[in-house]
This record gives sequence, structure tokens and C-alpha cells, in this order.
Amino acid sequence: MRKLIIILFFQATFAQGVPVTIDIEQSFISYDGKHPAHNWTGVSKEIKGSFVFDLDNPTFSNVDLFVPVFSFDSKNSNRDSNMLDVIEDYFYPTVSFTSSQITKEDNGYLITGILFFHGVQKEITIPVNFILDDKKIIVDADFSVSLSDYKIKRPSLLTIKMKDDITIKFYLVGFI
Repeated sequence: MRKLIIILFFQATFAQGVPVTIDIEQSFISYDGKHPAHNWTGVSKEIKGSFVFDLDNPTFSNVDLFVPVFSFDSKNSNRDSNMLDVIEDYFYPTVSFTSSQITKEDNGYLITGILFFHGVQKEITIPVNFILDDKKIIVDADFSVSLSDYKIKRPSLLTIKMKDDITIKFYLVGFI
């Protein structure tokens, strides 16, 4: 019985995944906004949180990330200021994602979890690519988010509202 307990302890200890330290110099998250008059991209390199990954058994992996909304830069300070007003950064200063499930697919992985944006929590599933290179791991993905799903009033230019869907892209580089 004692041997069984020791074996189970070691299996549980080693089957929990490896913590990944996010390299904030190489990592970023961005959003692409669209309007009939122009398109733009806002980028943040201020990704915070934790990431544990087990390549052999993704069910032991988890992701818990957040980004301060003021950290997005679209290279237009007026647009960035308006974006902060529209998403009410004084009430909702961060966007966060917490995974609930990670599964292996033929051509990558699916991460399911809760995206918390503008005071609204929605479960989403994101297809992601993982690249493992020695002690470095790269995770990248892009997916669409509907602003109306998160109760965000779309801003307008010349009485024409921006498109409802924005594309979120992230590129995370970490070391294990």
C-alpha cells in the first residue's frame, strides 16, 4: 500500500505540466478594428498571468492571462483615448482569459475558457498553434470577437459604425 501511495504521488507531481515564463519582450496581443474608411491594429506587450503546459497530456495544462486595456497602442492617441472611453476602462480596466480545457487536435490545440471583457464573461474556444523549440515555447492564435456580445457600443466615424467583429491575435513566447 505504501508503494502505491508513493507511485501515485510521483505520478501526480510530474503530470501537472511545466510552468512557462512569458517573455514580455517577444510576446504581444493585438486587436484589428475595421471601419469602411480605414482599418487599424492596437498592440499590447503587457501580458500578465500564468501558463502551465504539458505537451504529452494537455489536460494538465492551463492558461490564466490578463492585459490592461490602457496598454493597447494603435499609433493614434486620439483613437486609443476614444477606445478607452468606449470600453469604459474606468469600470473594466483589464481583459482576461482563463482556460477550462485544452485538447489536442490533428493540426494544433483547442483552448476553451472564459473571456472576461467589458464586464461580460463568455465561454469561447480558440484554435492555437504550439511550437516547442528546446526550452522555448511559442503559442500563437487569432480569433474573432463580437463587440455586441460583450455589450460594447460600436463607435462611429461620419455616422458609420465600425464593424462589430474584431480580430484578436496573440503571440506568446515563453521559457520552460
